[in-house]
Amino acid sequence: MLNHVVRKMMAQRICVYQFTRLLSSSPNIPQLMEKFKPLITDRLVHETGVSAVLKLTDSAWTLDLRDEGTIKEGADETADITLDMNNEIFFQLIDGSTTTAAAYMSGQLKLEGNIMQAMKLSSLFKNMQSAIAEEAK
Repeated sequence: MLNHVVRKMMAQRICVYQFTRLLSSSPNIPQLMEKFKPLITDRLVHETGVSAVLKLTDSAWTLDLRDEGTIKEGADETADITLDMNNEIFFQLIDGSTTTAAAYMSGQLKLEGNIMQAMKLSSLFKNMQSAIAEEAK
């Protein structure tokens, strides 16, 4: 489904904001998370060292960049931080139209835990941006 959406976006020259709106209206978070799993490398785990829960509009995901280097559905109670946001803000983080700092400062992202650990996730979001860009080619 994501391939279809990206091709459609390219054919119609849809802007990033419209792409975000299109993604946020469709239930493809699990597909995106599957696509992002290979992005969790040993180097990223070593550099980040954070376990985070992403609480989205209708799902929660655990990003273990501390021990296992995994992305899995569900909230792990032992995570270092929890980022609570709606799907649209998540898509804006991965398409590069906002940052964790900007979303937090504007109140669109709620944080439980250390803000400095949350900022460490920016490299993962940049990797996600690259994966989306590659998909669009």
